[in-house]
Amino acid sequence: ERLASLIGPAANSMWVSTFHSACVKILRTHGDSIGLKSGFSIYDSSDCERLVKIIASELNIDIKKFTPKLLLSKISDFKNNLVTWQENLKNYAPDYKPGASVSGASSFNAAGNADALYAAVYAEYQNRLSVSNAVDFDDLIMLTVKLLRQNPQVSAYYRRKFRYILVDEYQDTNHAQYVLIRQLAGVDDASLNDYSPVSTDYSVSPVSTDSLDSAGLSDSSQLPHSSITVVGDSDQSIYAFRGADIRNIQDFEQDFPNATTIMLEQNYRSTQTILDAANAVISNNTNRKPKKLWTSLGKGSPIVGYVADNAQGEAMWVAQEIARLASEDGEDGVNYSDIAIMYRANSQSRSLEDALIKSGLPYQLVGGTKFYERREVKDALAYLQSIANPDDDVNMCRILNVPKRGLGARAESQITSYAKENSISFWSALSQIDKIAEQIGISSRTFNALKSFRDLMTSLIDFMKANDSKPSKVVENVLNESGLLQDLRESKDPQDEFRVDNLSQLQSVAAEYEQNTPDANVAGFLETTALVADSDQLPDQGEDTGKVTLMTLHTAKGLEYPVVFLTGMEQGTFPHSRCVDNQKELCEERRLAYVGITRAKKILYVTWAAERSQWGKSAEMIQSQFLDEIPADLICWKRKEADVMRAGLRGAGRDFDRDFAGDFSDDFGSDGGWGDDSYTTYGGSSYSGSRYSKSHYGSSYGSSKSYGKSYGSKSYGSSSYGSSYGKSYGNSYGSKSYGSKSYGSKSSKVTTRIARKSSASYQSQSSISNLQSSASSLSYKKQSLQEKDNHLNINDFHEGDKISHDTYGLGTVLKTQDKGRNSIITVDFGSDGVKRLMLRVAPIEKL
Repeated sequence: ERLASLIGPAANSMWVSTFHSACVKILRTHGDSIGLKSGFSIYDSSDCERLVKIIASELNIDIKKFTPKLLLSKISDFKNNLVTWQENLKNYAPDYKPGASVSGASSFNAAGNADALYAAVYAEYQNRLSVSNAVDFDDLIMLTVKLLRQNPQVSAYYRRKFRYILVDEYQDTNHAQYVLIRQLAGVDDASLNDYSPVSTDYSVSPVSTDSLDSAGLSDSSQLPHSSITVVGDSDQSIYAFRGADIRNIQDFEQDFPNATTIMLEQNYRSTQTILDAANAVISNNTNRKPKKLWTSLGKGSPIVGYVADNAQGEAMWVAQEIARLASEDGEDGVNYSDIAIMYRANSQSRSLEDALIKSGLPYQLVGGTKFYERREVKDALAYLQSIANPDDDVNMCRILNVPKRGLGARAESQITSYAKENSISFWSALSQIDKIAEQIGISSRTFNALKSFRDLMTSLIDFMKANDSKPSKVVENVLNESGLLQDLRESKDPQDEFRVDNLSQLQSVAAEYEQNTPDANVAGFLETTALVADSDQLPDQGEDTGKVTLMTLHTAKGLEYPVVFLTGMEQGTFPHSRCVDNQKELCEERRLAYVGITRAKKILYVTWAAERSQWGKSAEMIQSQFLDEIPADLICWKRKEADVMRAGLRGAGRDFDRDFAGDFSDDFGSDGGWGDDSYTTYGGSSYSGSRYSKSHYGSSYGSSKSYGKSYGSKSYGSSSYGSSYGKSYGNSYGSKSYGSKSYGSKSSKVTTRIARKSSASYQSQSSISNLQSSASSLSYKKQSLQEKDNHLNINDFHEGDKISHDTYGLGTVLKTQDKGRNSIITVDFGSDGVKRLMLRVAPIEKL
């Protein structure tokens, strides 16, 4: 419609479509020349998965190890790179004959020859499609390329028809689409010699030249090349995992030497501050065409930064800021729909969702399933519900074959029928399986599987009864003993890595509930999660001001919001830990950061957490290198790392070595962690009080001052901590402090966690410990630090150096910071994580 309004009736003859839609039109018209009938079916993802499951079953493939999604992903990769099933068989399984026998594939499976197995599945898959006169979405591109290559008359027809070709989002094209564009433009294939000509199982039929001529087709080699225009941004190429090839746009000028490049550097969305940050980050990537975004919208507000103690503190501060923004009047006020919260992985949404729910802030989750609705989370909770209430038939039946244990619909139906006839629960019937198996016609194989499941559930129930006050232990036991965790970890489906992360988050939820609830038990935990999950479904109330949007950064591409929160900006979270030693993947992560930054129109927030919980344990984090790449003057930190690192005294200062505390906070306040394994480097958690407390915000939620007051008095005053600490803690809440660090020996389990001078500082009641003992410990630590000086020189260490640590073992230096006597090195110890070490006391040796 827009084109018609701009150019008139000529728009009616134009093709404006996706690659796939255009290819369907071409194949419907000319597909018979490659053996494809015009009425061919197009399989969607569920059809394809069903077909692969049938093939896997016939070939005796272990679908736990080689999941249907993994097999389809491999097939898609082959097609995106124009690799035919014939080529694959020739290279990896030359003796295999599709459709003849399953013995060949079985041997591949047994021998662990994955490449041969993929080749066999691909061959069977394509032959089944051919027999069914069906194609999948990848075939639409691949077969069109084949058609144009093998039928010059058809190719000439479309070259004549499409004199001008425009491709949008060119940076997201894959190799097959790249070749298709060249074919339509009439560009010689000399540069494609590395790729074999496309050949599929569809036969090639001769094309009648007369009929083509009468249709206006021509085989003339004198046709000029079409004019091709591509629009794209190499800095926004973030879909490599879907097959996108950034080389398509990076090498465009080499592929088309006469091309004219027009740099579109003016931005009409964001302020100059936001663009300067994006320019600074992306400039660190290699092999890119330099450009500098600018805008006429003005400098705008500084980027707002915040460092939280942990993911929960980060989420609560984000919720506080959103409430403040939404409550402001006039031009400063924003609607919820103007705000987006973005993160690297879906598993990070859980703490954010919880904080928004508790704050009464409406939200929508885009491009993902809400945390408690995710399949793996629902499966784990179903186990917990079943052991807490074995008579819960719905949840018991849900987990009967999760993970797969050979119990299908027939077995479930047999037990269910017996239970109904005898007016008992499914579990009661299952408990009698030894007695009733013969009566209800259970086969020996099914009997063994049912008996094994019954014994598993009995064991889980017994463990829960013995550990009812420790929900986190019960969750851990369920995940391990049920096989849920093992099943996902052994899977080769890349998406299952994120599902493992989600189960990690569930265990963290249980640990947090346990820490913040005096009478914690499994039933209470399940009630809490049910209420939170149910809150997801509450309708909006009050004025229609929209909802806050939560999404991954990949989902955010192409969208824009006046206010954007980029959360989880830690090394290992974003950029992801997988790309530490992979420059190509790191560049893609940096492009993802660039996309995230440029989603913001007016206000950009960047936040990170000094601790992030995995499997119920806190992992020490450091600031993302992407934040280091943003000029310091562009970010206004509401709370710096220095605030997280400094030790607060709040009423116990008389017995504390103030000189040492002051010296320490001056030296290490801005850089985080210190020392070796004898110290707790990032203090404790500043969980937001009782995580599920109804009086979470009191009546003071609006401004930062009243918010802080609410935490200092109403929620955490003398009544919370008793006579020993309550009064001094409450009175000094807003006073000047030395910080908030947790000092003390890990071996003695003495930890002090104090609230900071910050409107968004939160404390868990269980985190307040013995102040006097900790103060004495600090005095001892000061003396120990002086005695342990190892005289290492910061100038001897550089990025990439290898070191050995007495506790953590081998590590790689990521960063050095020269602070004189208190210099710091940041080291990646692999499975033990990234650590900041105070050089003069760390038990390390340079290798």
